[in-house]
Amino acid sequence: MSIAAYADEVGDLEMIHGTRAVLELLASKWSVDIVYLLATGTRRYSEVLYEVGEISKKTLTQTLRSLERDGLVARRVLPEVPTRVEYSLTPLGWSLTEPLMAMYEWAAQHLPSANGRPRLQPVPRRFP
Repeated sequence: MSIAAYADEVGDLEMIHGTRAVLELLASKWSVDIVYLLATGTRRYSEVLYEVGEISKKTLTQTLRSLERDGLVARRVLPEVPTRVEYSLTPLGWSLTEPLMAMYEWAAQHLPSANGRPRLQPVPRRFP
């Protein structure tokens, strides 16, 4: 269905607010990184910290809590000594991977890197 057809069905403002709400779920600097990482499998806190890269423990904890609060990430505490905590995507988090991949594919097509800086490429208009 085209954007125009959706806009006729649900209204422009509803589409704008819905899209903005999704973008706000992923607005923190590290949210997308963590969602992509967890899409490859369950990880312990220390693995996420190591694999995400240059992130502080405080920022990682805040980001994981935010993703958990929004229902995208599940936190599981295992009754071991020492306590082991694992993170994984929830079904809602998994459902977000498809739009993320669509965004990646768009970026790969339209943001070729030149000297390390992405640059938008014009898209030829196609008229029916």
